[in-house]
Amino acid sequence: MKRLLIVLLIAALCLSLAACGGGDTTSGSGTTTTAGDSSDEGSETTPTEEDVYEVIMQFPTLGTTPEDLQLVEDAINERTIPEIGVKVKFYPVSAFELNSTTNLMVSTGEKLDLMMSLFENGVGSYVNKGILIELDDLVREYGSGIVAAEGAALTGGYFDGKLYAIPSEEKMGRVKGFLARKDLLEKYNIEYDPNKVYSFEELTEIFATVKAGEGDRFYCVAINSGEEPAFTYSATTDYLGSSMGSGVLMNYGVDTTEVTNYFETEDFKTDVEIAREWFEKGYFSPDCNTTTESAYNLVQTGNYLGAFNNCEPDIVGNWVSMGQDFLGTDFVPLYTTEASAMTQFYQMSMWGIPITCENPEKTMQWLNMLYADQEIVNLVYRGIEGKHWQFVEGSETVVEYPEGIDMTNTPYIAILNVWGDKLKDYVMAPFDETYYEMMHAFNDSIKEEYTSDALGYCFNSEPVKTQFAAVQDVISQYQVSLGMGVVDPTVVLPEFQQALKAAGIEEIIAENQKQFDEWISNQ
Repeated sequence: MKRLLIVLLIAALCLSLAACGGGDTTSGSGTTTTAGDSSDEGSETTPTEEDVYEVIMQFPTLGTTPEDLQLVEDAINERTIPEIGVKVKFYPVSAFELNSTTNLMVSTGEKLDLMMSLFENGVGSYVNKGILIELDDLVREYGSGIVAAEGAALTGGYFDGKLYAIPSEEKMGRVKGFLARKDLLEKYNIEYDPNKVYSFEELTEIFATVKAGEGDRFYCVAINSGEEPAFTYSATTDYLGSSMGSGVLMNYGVDTTEVTNYFETEDFKTDVEIAREWFEKGYFSPDCNTTTESAYNLVQTGNYLGAFNNCEPDIVGNWVSMGQDFLGTDFVPLYTTEASAMTQFYQMSMWGIPITCENPEKTMQWLNMLYADQEIVNLVYRGIEGKHWQFVEGSETVVEYPEGIDMTNTPYIAILNVWGDKLKDYVMAPFDETYYEMMHAFNDSIKEEYTSDALGYCFNSEPVKTQFAAVQDVISQYQVSLGMGVVDPTVVLPEFQQALKAAGIEEIIAENQKQFDEWISNQ
């Protein structure tokens, strides 16, 4: 049923693409494609200045605008103006201010054509505010490259049965785990099984062994107050396009239709009790609930065994590279879930067209080009060949910085890769050509029994928005202290559960169940 649903969603978007003259949109390494249906094929007419539409597109940063952003814009527009009659203008905005900036621009009527939703629970809040336009028809007519690149991931952009956002997702699922130093596992003769899913009880045994050998000032789990608590890395829950606070489906969202309060489950109770044990035994650092230093940086100090994280091949590769550079060892993943597909995994970074867009058709043609054309993808993400990057000798897909340039001084960097089809990105050494094979193999490894039956469903919290906001506040108040074991769950867990009820979690879950039942009946 779930595969049929995915196929039907994609088929609906693909309808009429053949009639629109879609070109080659094969996703993968070393394939340069054109925008296909985004241009007037066979036409040699250069658009006049009046015919060119300027697309204002948010450019997420971490607070610093790249020095050479204008040079990259110019290089992009050398392609887009003659091919699709579009001039791209980037609007730099801090990733931490995307939501507020979008709301302000739309409320004041300032022109904005493409906005980014980053690390949010879907696009429901934007839709309920009337900020986003529907994209189904636009994607059917102009989006063959988008459909080819995103496939099932497009389900993350749905809300209330309509497509409002386009994910930028190369991974068709996620797998979670604990990334551990290989040298310490070997030092204490701890056998590592790459095909095993580890329980928290089994991790406890590993932590006990390493802690006993390394001493009091060595910790096992690097984590900080702003990161997801450990329990989220064992939870096999579908958030139904929203958050844990609105109810979840258990067991990867497979073979169940019951929306559950996760914080009342035995799974949650067991995990916070284990977290308490970890804190009391010194597996977490004493300041884990207050430090803001990232787990990634904490591990580099050499005082930690590892950290919980997503464990897809690209992320593991980054940790291996970091471990070799700073600690002289590899990191290996101790998986805590199966590789799975759930709607929340496709909502990390999504592009939407706000109501301030004056030409949605041209805007969608540009967005499609960003997914379909390898040269364009790498112009936006990597910059200009020879100035900002160069191919490693003998490779057509692996790149490096030119002499004298590195990540710290490059005049162009799109530090957040939210751009189009990311399986068309050139990879940076020390990754090599096998990167693409690993990523495709990971996508192929996601089994039917770990693919949610609810793909494409997204809870609309508007009918219970007051309760939803109150519940989120309660979760923010308790999640870190319980999830990191700094409080006694025998005392605090009942307080947390009662506070959730007082805030209205039962009404939220009832509304979610009602909407989900209606959604199922319409499939």
